[in-house]
Order: sequence, then structure tokens, then C-alpha cells
Amino acid sequence: MKTYIPTKKISEAFLTIGIASAIIFLVNFLLIKQNILQKKTRFEVGQISDETIVAPFNFYIYQDKKILEDKQKRAEQKVLPRYIISSDATFKTQENINKFFKEFENIHSQRLSDSEKVNQLLKKGFKISLPSYKILKSEKNHELLYNKLLSGIGTILEKGIISDKPLKDRIIIIDSDKEKEFSVKNFLTKNSAKRYFLDQNDEILKNDEWEILVIELLDIFLNENVIYDEESTQKVIIQARSSVPTITGEVLKNELIVQNHQKITEDIYRKLHALEQAYPEPSGEEKQEVVQTIFSLISQFIYYFFILSLFVIFFYFLHPKILATFSLFRISIIFTIISAIIIIIIQYFSSLSLYLIPFGLPIILLAFLIDIPAAVIFGLVNFLILIGLTNWDFSTAFIISFSGLAAVLALANPRSRSDFYNATFYMILFFAILTLIFGFIQSEKFFTMLRNFGWGIGGSFISLIGSMVLLAPIEQRLPVITNIHLLELGDFSRPLLKTLSEVASGTYHHSIIVGNLAETGAKSIGANPFIARVGSYYHDIGKTKNPDYFIENIKEDHNAHDNLTSVQSAQIVKRHVEDGVKLAKENHIPKGIIDIIQQHHGTSQISYFYQQAKNNGEEPNKEDFYYDGPKPQTKESAIVMIADIIESTTKSIDNPTYEEIKNTVNKTINRLVDTDQLSDSGISLKELKILKESIMPILLGIYQKRVAYPE
Repeated sequence: MKTYIPTKKISEAFLTIGIASAIIFLVNFLLIKQNILQKKTRFEVGQISDETIVAPFNFYIYQDKKILEDKQKRAEQKVLPRYIISSDATFKTQENINKFFKEFENIHSQRLSDSEKVNQLLKKGFKISLPSYKILKSEKNHELLYNKLLSGIGTILEKGIISDKPLKDRIIIIDSDKEKEFSVKNFLTKNSAKRYFLDQNDEILKNDEWEILVIELLDIFLNENVIYDEESTQKVIIQARSSVPTITGEVLKNELIVQNHQKITEDIYRKLHALEQAYPEPSGEEKQEVVQTIFSLISQFIYYFFILSLFVIFFYFLHPKILATFSLFRISIIFTIISAIIIIIIQYFSSLSLYLIPFGLPIILLAFLIDIPAAVIFGLVNFLILIGLTNWDFSTAFIISFSGLAAVLALANPRSRSDFYNATFYMILFFAILTLIFGFIQSEKFFTMLRNFGWGIGGSFISLIGSMVLLAPIEQRLPVITNIHLLELGDFSRPLLKTLSEVASGTYHHSIIVGNLAETGAKSIGANPFIARVGSYYHDIGKTKNPDYFIENIKEDHNAHDNLTSVQSAQIVKRHVEDGVKLAKENHIPKGIIDIIQQHHGTSQISYFYQQAKNNGEEPNKEDFYYDGPKPQTKESAIVMIADIIESTTKSIDNPTYEEIKNTVNKTINRLVDTDQLSDSGISLKELKILKESIMPILLGIYQKRVAYPE
């Protein structure tokens, strides 16, 4: 069934490629303009002038940019950093000391061991050792240290504590808008402050343990109070840089700059350069060159737009899913823009070879994130873009593009990290072959071909590393799940699946069988078997909230529904879908799996409890006995719904013969079709027939009778 693409989405696609074309055009134009439109003096220092030049108007001679920057840096280096002395540091320190001793007394009064009390202090943010705590236990020691700390730290803060690594040897202290210069030696650091305190209070240092205690307390209470004022310092730096004059002189109108046959000196060169900056009037030939360049760039814009339009055409006819899921189309265009900008930058700003371009990176990512056709379409369209960006160098564009495209040979069904390495191998192999072919065609030297091959290996490895790093974060922002991620999600040691096996073992085994049925069914009709299988594992994850209310987990001697009304039972059963979605979101399960959890019952009826309510003489509200849906929106969701119901219904067959199982499967699928549960999934009647035939062998294998072994 062909995917319907609304006209609005096609219009959005063309608007997107128009924006992309404009971005590529503007980046290319701005960089080319730097090379073509920027005028440079035709004279050089030491050259002999072939004409007499007189100033046509007044103009200034500006300082050379490099010299100006050097002078500004020297002016900046002369600026002393500004500091302020924190006025409330003493108060905060006293408050912290009081808080510590209050917490100490509170914890000390509790019935805990000394080590537990030390841990309690640590949780409060006060780190002291066990021997230190034992010293502080004494009320006499407690009071002594409290008084010494209050007075001693106050004296230290008056002297000032500065960072261990001050910005310069001399600093400016700002006090009430007044500035005064000091040497940093006038202040204490935290280490010297501790030493100062110990020297001033050596009478209390009875032994090494006392010294350790004092140092630990000082570590808690001592903080810098001479604080670097970045804002004030930056203001002074800006003033110092702006004070450096940018103008070194002025040339007046009709002043002689250089005579014919005169040697160009440094001074004359500066005047000529300043004149051209002040009045860069292009000649007629230069104007024509500029016009030609602009027309050339506009033509390139039209070319880019035309080539990018191929994305819409190819995707519409060959891969409509990408246009229908617009974020997938957008990521293809974003990759194109980034690739184009990298090519432009390498050409105009770097001596690096174009062969270093990681053209395989977006191809590998698209093959993992979408599929091979999307990656191939991207590669072919970007090959045409690359030809235009490389000044119509066909051979270079061909080698880069098709060596990158070779990555798809290893990515037909990517399932593990080793596929990245296989893709890189094919890229390097094709690059080597194409480099040799074009090298011999163009009669290049062997050393040149070898050097190009080296660049190509570099580009291939950048593609390898980049794709491995970027795959996961890009996948999280797109409505896709890679096979690698699905295989990781299908690991039964994952938290949700492990909880399911421990809390609801019946549901766990049911989910495994559903997974086998769904995977086989998906393979048979060309749907994604990985999503179907992993979605089956997670589809009933919400039952872990109330496992005892579901038949596969109910024990024979106890049924949790016995004490509930039919409506209450139906609501509990119904809620497992909502609980499953919530658990999946909390555990960052991808949207594709969450959709299966939400859609695996569609809007079907909870018929058992509805019939029970009617049999009990109740007048049930039908809405209370229907799942909220939505109905399955994809083939994979529909397959999980079918496998889920078939696994449950066939399990209730008393005599599971081939005919009984086949009839049950037919009735189940027919009921889903009749109740319109599969209409939004895109699955056809022909595919349903194939699906039924594919899962029958698995069901027969599950319910195969075994011979009775003699005891």
C-alpha cells in the first residue's frame, strides 16, 4: 500500500530545500567574497612605484592590526587585578562556628557510637576524624577550642585570606570606590593562615592529634575573604585596551604619497594601504569580475536548489515513508548542509585535502537510522552537490562519494557494533580502487596517489568514529529505533524485563511466546521483526504493578478478582496499558516500543468482565469495559496485538489439535478485522493470510503432544 503524502508536507519539503540551498549559497558566497571582492594593494615594500600617487581626499592612517593587538595586549598585561574584601566574611565564619558546635552538641547527646557520630557530622557537612572527635568530647576542650577559633579566625580574616594562586604578585583592593595597591604577600593563603593560627596558639597543641584537630576545624571554617572582582578588572582591561590609539597619522588632500620611480618604504606602504581601505573604488575590469562572480554564484544557488529537489522526487516515488515522517527528511537535509559547509571550509580555509571529508559518516548514520535506500539516495544527491562545490572536479567528487557509498555494502541489516568496522573496511577498499583507477587515467605520480589514499583513510576513520559517537544521540531525537538499540532492549537483564520475570513470571513467559510469534509473523510480511519481538517483550510490562490480577499469574487457590466488582476488575485490567506506558517513559524506552505498549489492545472490549457484569444482573456502562486505544497504527503494533490474543486464546483450548488451533487463529483475526481494530495499521488481508500461515508451525510446536515416558 502506497503511503499517502499530503500536499502540505511536499510544500514544506520544498521550503526546507530552499532554505538549505540558501544556506549553502550564502556560506559559499561569503567565503568566495573574501577571496575575490576584498581588495589588496598592488604594491609591496621595496618595490619601485611606476606612477605618482597623490591623496584625493583626507584620510587617516590606522595602526596595523597585529601591532595594535600587541600594544593592546601589553596595555592589558599592565592592569593589576581588582579584589574586594568580603565585609560579611567574619560574620559568616562566626555563624558557621556556632552552627558546627551546636550540631556537635546535638549529635554528641545522641545514643550513638563515636564513629556513628562522626558520620552524622559528615552528613551535616562537617568533616572531622574519629580521634579529633574524641578530643572534642571533653567539655573543657570543647569550650577552649570554641573561644580560640572565634578570636583567632577573626584576627586572620582581618589580615585577609587570598587564593593560593593569585593572578599577579601585586593587586588592587577596592574599598568604598577607593583603590589601593598591595603585594599579595600582605595577605594570608588558607595554608599560611592555618600555620599562623597554630603559631599563635601553640599553647593548646598538646600533641599531634591536637594539631590535626585544629587543622581539620580550620579547613571547615577558613574561607577566602579577599575575592577577585572579575567585573571591575574587565572594565579596567577594556579601558586600557581602548586607550591604545588606533590612528597613527593623517594624510591630507593633495598630499604626495609616492612619486614615479620611487622605492616603496614601510611608511609609504602604510599610506597606500590606508588609502585603499578608505576608498576602495574598483576599476571597470574589477567591477565586471564582481558581476560575473555574483551571476556565477546565483547560478550555483539554482543548481543547488535543483539538485536538492531530487530528494523530494526520489523520496516521493521510492521512499515515501521519509516524507511522511518529516523529521527523517529534515535530518537528511541537515546532513547535506553540514557536509556542504565542511567542504566549503576545507577548500577556502585549509590546506587539507578534500579526501579527508568524512562523506561516509552521514551515509552510515542514515543506513542505521532509516535504511539502505535512504542512505543511497543521500549519497547520490550529495555526489551531485559535491561536484558543484569542488569547482566541477568530477573525479574528486566521484572518489569521495562512491567510496562513502561503499559503506552500505556492510549495512544491509545492521545488528552490532562490528558493522561500523565492516562499513569502514569497504570505504577504504573502494577508496583505494578508485584512487588507483583515476590516478592512472590522469597519469598521476604514485606518491600523489599514495598521499591521496592516506587522506582517504583519515576521512574513513573520521566517519567511523563520528558515526559511532553520534548514532545514539541522534536516534534519541528521531522517531526511529536502530536494530542495535532493539537488541540491547531485548536483553532480559534490562531492569524492566528482569522485574517482569521476577514479579510476574506468567506474564514474562507469555511475552516471550508472543515475541516469537510476532517476530515470525513480521518476517513473513516484510515488517520489522526486531521491533515486533522487542515490542512483544515490553507490551505487558504494566502488569508488574498488579501482577496477581492477571490470569497468567493467578494461582489456583486464590483469585484477586473475587472481592471486586466487574467494573473494578475491568479497570485494573485496563490500567496495565497506562501503567506500561508510564514505566516505559520513566525508563527511557523509545517511542516505537511505547506505541506498541499503548496500542496492543487497541479499542477492544474487555469481554470477560463485561459478560460477567451482565450475568450478575448489572447494567454495565459499555465504555467502562473498553480499552482507551488508540488502535494499532503500524504493522508491527498490529502483529503484536494479533500474537498477544492468539497466544492467550490458544492456551485455553482443551484439546489443541491442528484444526482447533487453526480455527482459533482464524476466529481471532476475523474478530479483530470485524471490530475494525486493524484498519489504521496498514496491514492488508493478504498479509493477514500470510501471517496466519507463518505462525501456525510455532503454535503447533508449542502444543505438540509428547509421548508418556514409563516411570
